Amino acid sequence: MNIRFLIALLALFSLSTVSAAQQADRTIFDGLSFSAEALEVSIETDLASLIDNRKTEDYQKAVFSFENASGTLEVHEIKVKPRGKFRRSVCDFPPVKLNFSKDRLLSSGYIAEYDKLKLVTHCLDDKFVSKENVAKEYLAYRLYNELTPKSYRAQLVKITYIDTKNRISRIKRYGFILEDTDEMAHRAGGKECEECLNVPKEGLSLADENRMAVFQYMIGNADYSTPMMRNVKMVTPYIGSGVIPVPYDFDFSGLVAPSYALPNSDYGLVSVKQRVFLGEKVDAAILAGTLEEFRNKRAAMQAIVNGFKLLSRQGREEVLQYLDTFYEEAEAILSSSPVQHELRAQAVKDSVQNSLR
Repeated sequence: MNIRFLIALLALFSLSTVSAAQQADRTIFDGLSFSAEALEVSIETDLASLIDNRKTEDYQKAVFSFENASGTLEVHEIKVKPRGKFRRSVCDFPPVKLNFSKDRLLSSGYIAEYDKLKLVTHCLDDKFVSKENVAKEYLAYRLYNELTPKSYRAQLVKITYIDTKNRISRIKRYGFILEDTDEMAHRAGGKECEECLNVPKEGLSLADENRMAVFQYMIGNADYSTPMMRNVKMVTPYIGSGVIPVPYDFDFSGLVAPSYALPNSDYGLVSVKQRVFLGEKVDAAILAGTLEEFRNKRAAMQAIVNGFKLLSRQGREEVLQYLDTFYEEAEAILSSSPVQHELRAQAVKDSVQNSLR
């Protein structure tokens, strides 16, 4: 009798697990990113250990809580650890990796596969300065989202850090959460390639590479390398060819320009505000198409910046002025003869195609 009961119970559990897996159609990041406003979350853990033992690769226990879109409080027992390289060593509060329980995600109706999120923290103790830095870097992600869906999604959060050992007072700061890399890659139409070092030019999706490189130039970011996969994730498409580079970590850019950022002396830069183009050399047709994309998105990107009230008015003006200097250069290139020729040729081609529809 007891054996039959156990078998029935196991069968019921198995069916419920399969049912949950079949019904799951969203990720934990989807659950967090239902609002354009900053989502209030709390993290309870041994804060002193997290801050002081920043070189460790070991996880520690934590509790992550937030109110979901329906107003229900979700409480997740997770694991956390310091992450990153430069920021891990220089920040007053290091960046953090959030590792959710796959079983808990599944039982909560989430897809279990995408269980690891990156938390970009306030870094510096100075409340105003850290908020400005977080806001500007978050804006960089939002601007790239506007240009292409083949990009990391970011969710702004207002975090309450609670020390379970009561050695540190509660800390309330802004930050943002990045989606799981595998989730980003899947949305981009492929899977992450961790062995894609030194991909030759012909092995890249040149349109995507050029868009990324021009974006990095626009925000003044020289702290990346596509060949070395530094601050760039590589995505191999499910269908077709051409590896897609996806950028992240924009804190060393001229658009953000935090006090700890250093100019890339390898390229002779003496200020993080200086720009240098680090992309592949492409023909005029690809460059013309990319710059035309940026031109068409200018008003939308300006609206994103103007509407982002978390950033101070002065901060928004600084960002807009910095973007304006890029657009002055872009317009000069677009008005040059080779690019004008390509734009006219494309316009004729589009006109012919439209007339045949």
